Amino acid sequence: MKRGIALLLAALLLLAAVPVLAEDYTLAEKFYQQAVKESAYRGTVTLSVSGAGSKAVDPALWNVLKSLAPRLSLSLEHSTTPYKDEGQATAALMLDGSASATLSYLYDQQLMAFGGTLLGGNNTYYSAPRDWDLTELAESALSGGNAWPPVWRMVLAIENAPAAWKTRAETRLSVYKTKLNLWLNGYAQFSTGMDGDTLYSQLACTIPAQALKAEIKQLMVDFYNDAELLSLLKEVVSAKEAAAYLQPSMMDALFSMLDGLQLSGDLEVVQRYDISASPLLIQLSVPFGGSGALSRMTVSCAYEEGGQNWHVAGTLNNGAAFDVSCLMADETIFTGTVYLTLPEAEDESFVVSDQAALKTVAFDYNLIWEPGEDTYTLSTDRFTRDIKGSLLIRPTEGDLPEQSLTLEAALSSGSAKRSATQLNGSLTWRDLESDASVSLILNSKTAAPFAYTVPSALTGAVRVDQLSAEALSAVVLSWVQRAQSVFASFVPGVAVQAVPIATVQPR
Repeated sequence: MKRGIALLLAALLLLAAVPVLAEDYTLAEKFYQQAVKESAYRGTVTLSVSGAGSKAVDPALWNVLKSLAPRLSLSLEHSTTPYKDEGQATAALMLDGSASATLSYLYDQQLMAFGGTLLGGNNTYYSAPRDWDLTELAESALSGGNAWPPVWRMVLAIENAPAAWKTRAETRLSVYKTKLNLWLNGYAQFSTGMDGDTLYSQLACTIPAQALKAEIKQLMVDFYNDAELLSLLKEVVSAKEAAAYLQPSMMDALFSMLDGLQLSGDLEVVQRYDISASPLLIQLSVPFGGSGALSRMTVSCAYEEGGQNWHVAGTLNNGAAFDVSCLMADETIFTGTVYLTLPEAEDESFVVSDQAALKTVAFDYNLIWEPGEDTYTLSTDRFTRDIKGSLLIRPTEGDLPEQSLTLEAALSSGSAKRSATQLNGSLTWRDLESDASVSLILNSKTAAPFAYTVPSALTGAVRVDQLSAEALSAVVLSWVQRAQSVFASFVPGVAVQAVPIATVQPR
């Protein structure tokens, strides 16, 4: 009897031990480690088109998609070596089984490089330091290297900074938060009211444009005299951003830009709370000016019984407008509306004037995300995870049909740590009125590492970070023209309109 109990306990322990082998990491984490950090990955994306067409797609484009679908695919691969920060990723556009265009990304601890027929040829490579900001390619080429780096990148760098840095910076940044709150209090108007059966208290601030400019200037004076904060920020932003925004000598130039900025109205802030001090509504309405596209934008978040209801609305300087809402019931269900007024194209070149007529596009949407869970099957010794997402669009204005976008993906792998991991799935757009559809189907799995090239082994690679603005503009233009010629080769007889790239005058 005791022996039988012992055998039963041993069997139970054995059954419990098998799935424990993968409890240290999820399937998604295992796939990432194998495909990106430790081993290799190979995948193929194929295109499938069905149906006679859709009101949402130009008939000529639909015919092109149908003719290309059986012939076109995308091959993806990546290989690396465990414990080495180096590798190569390649994407190849396949037509009738042959590579029509390739693009490769090579990297090691110091350098990254790009190459392939899409950029010029199999032996043509462009390299740069690993930490070089790739967005400088577009910025330098389009503006001649004279554009100020966008502020939003600095905001993202601060938001994504390590926790240890945020802890160090919090003390300095809290000083400015306190100053801003004191300043806002000078414009605050307190009131109470009822929203249905809910009693609320509200703080509303309306700040004139000139007062806003004056406060920004005062904060800038304090900021540029705060050597400790400037030093902290230089740790997380790029050298180009630091040179543009974190040098005290730049303050006068920024003052001049601020003086010349014509804002489209006042800054408005509304904060509403219930009797227990829980937030009911937070709303910010921001004026814009200058030559930018936006005239004004309002962002609000209402805390409702069904979840957080976000709302973003704005107007553009060409007369267009947008109004988007999103009710976040939880982390898996999102519902809302989209309302757009857009300028109509005046000709086949899609040229839009400042006085173009406006058209309206409006729809309700429902997004459901099902992340799934890792499940173990003893009979096959495999872990699996099914991931699903669906977006339903129901037009309320305009002539668009009801549409859906569906994602289905499946991860699977054996319980052993070295077992290959498969990732298969599909992304399908469907016209629910005509039943026309376009699908991208992925079949992929991790694999044993295979041979690759690293940037340090290349000879003759062009260092894009060392090019002048004029040379960089010419390089990017050559890439665009090459991509256009590749697309034209897929679709004979279809004219491809050149994408304009700003020419750069020598300085």
